[in-house]
Amino acid sequence: MKDLNNFLSEKKDEKKKAHTVKDGEGADDKKYITMMGEYKQLRKTDKEAANELLEKAFKLAKDGDVSKNAKIAAAYI
Repeated sequence: MKDLNNFLSEKKDEKKKAHTVKDGEGADDKKYITMMGEYKQLRKTDKEAANELLEKAFKLAKDGDVSKNAKIAAAYI
């Protein structure tokens, strides 16, 4: 039988593994969608910080591996 502390630490280690990229999905899709979600919340309170985050997201979309579906999904957040 496993010790509870060892069991919990194993679960944390499993979550740290990188996910595999599915067909039609870019490597940076999750990061891009997260950035756009944060931007859309931040633009209501701090416009300067929101604009900086938006520029980073656009740069990621241009230079990174972001799929077309992720860009469309971010538009509908």
